[in-house]
Amino acid sequence: MLIEFPILSLIVFLPLLGAVLTFLLGTSDRVAKGIAMGFSLAVLALASLVLVGFLWPELIELPVLTVGPVTYRAVERAPWVPQVGVSYILGVDELSVLLVFLNALLTPLALVFSWDEHHRVPEFFAMFLFMETTVNGVFLSLDMFQFLVFWEVGLVPMYFIISVWGGPRKRYAAMKFFMYTFLASLPLLVSVFAFYFYAGTFDMIQIIATTPMPIGLIGNLMFLAMLVAFGTKLPTWPLHTWLPDAHVEAPTGGSVLLAGILLKLGGYGLVRFNVQMLPDAAQEMFWALAAVGVISIVYGAIVCIAQDDLKRLVAFSSVSHMGFVTLGIAAGVHGFSGPGSAPGAGLAFAGAIFQMFAHGLISAALFMVAGALGHKIGTRNISDLGGIAKRAPWMATFIMISFLASLGLPGLVGFVAEFSVFVGVYAAFGWWVFVPILSVVFTAAYYVWAMQRAIFGPLNPRWESMPDLKRYEAAPLAVLVAAIAVFGIFPVLALELLNRWTGIVLGGM
Repeated sequence: MLIEFPILSLIVFLPLLGAVLTFLLGTSDRVAKGIAMGFSLAVLALASLVLVGFLWPELIELPVLTVGPVTYRAVERAPWVPQVGVSYILGVDELSVLLVFLNALLTPLALVFSWDEHHRVPEFFAMFLFMETTVNGVFLSLDMFQFLVFWEVGLVPMYFIISVWGGPRKRYAAMKFFMYTFLASLPLLVSVFAFYFYAGTFDMIQIIATTPMPIGLIGNLMFLAMLVAFGTKLPTWPLHTWLPDAHVEAPTGGSVLLAGILLKLGGYGLVRFNVQMLPDAAQEMFWALAAVGVISIVYGAIVCIAQDDLKRLVAFSSVSHMGFVTLGIAAGVHGFSGPGSAPGAGLAFAGAIFQMFAHGLISAALFMVAGALGHKIGTRNISDLGGIAKRAPWMATFIMISFLASLGLPGLVGFVAEFSVFVGVYAAFGWWVFVPILSVVFTAAYYVWAMQRAIFGPLNPRWESMPDLKRYEAAPLAVLVAAIAVFGIFPVLALELLNRWTGIVLGGM
């Protein structure tokens, strides 16, 4: 089947239409929830069509645009502000297709998990759809000005989700999130206009094909500026300090999308801008990516051991796991295309992209179980729990599966992503791979210790009447666990695409 309608525009703007209708027509909580779910499921269906078009092109045929060695699909282009070279350009490739699908999957799951929300329900569900539009806009925009618009506007819905529906320190956490990510966007803004100065266009397709930036100091400074911008969103050490507060105070659905998808905007930007648009600077400055990656991995894992609040533990584990993204990118760039290239290092680059997808699934499940605990018993402190498997077996099951997936149990998606990065890092950097491998020990330690204290052992008498998960809580967790297992057992579904794209991108550097 040939896709001839503007499917990418629908993926971007259908959630915005749904947000408006949810807000305006949500005369009751039930109506608002129904409208929001309907639109989010429609977007999931469209994103699934696009993914099928990449995995099985004989079933779904997407229009193809090849510029140089790189291929984009379903490209939509129209003039927007032609006087200054701004165009409306949407397109999807192997880098963005998995992340768009992830966003489309997590949004309805977060809405279902938030089904018991009773405070300003139309506004709450509308904000989730609004955020879905901005995220899809970032992943699919191939004009830098258009990218910036979606990037900056995306701060608004998450700010309100935290500040209106968050915990006791919600205003502080929301303002900290906004200020960190907004100020970090300033070096990105400067870099975008530097690209425009040298290329004379905001068209990312053209810039990637021609790479007009000069080699040397200017390119390296732009690389570092964008590392600050995207590293703050990722987040990477030492730009991560907004993340624990935002996660702890955000409502559960907000934490699911914050960790599951918003952090991936940073990793996407590093690949699209720092590597594809500044390939020469990437080869010279790979060490900066590798350094912050290794520090983030080890630091995040060690700090997790000291955490008692389950949400803070998962938040700091995100710092550690996102370190694999920057380290994998560095290994791929240096090892695949640098002096004495080792083609096996390309697996680290593909693994870094796959890690974003894998972490999105796992972190969503982790924050769901952490949020469910807080709602049911009024605490997320691991030291207050104990033996809850006796009273809430479904809760305990999902906690255990989520923990095991995050620590990298073979057969689950987290293992595939991190193992791919380790193999590629060894090909690029040799025995230095054992420094980040230390994190595996710390990760296993804090997750196994948390499981032992929280769900096993004698039952804390305080939780004798603890309720188990409700159906609307168990259903999205079941979907996530199924996805974690499917992509862990059959990783070739995604890795084959990413490996092919990685070879094209790194081979052309």
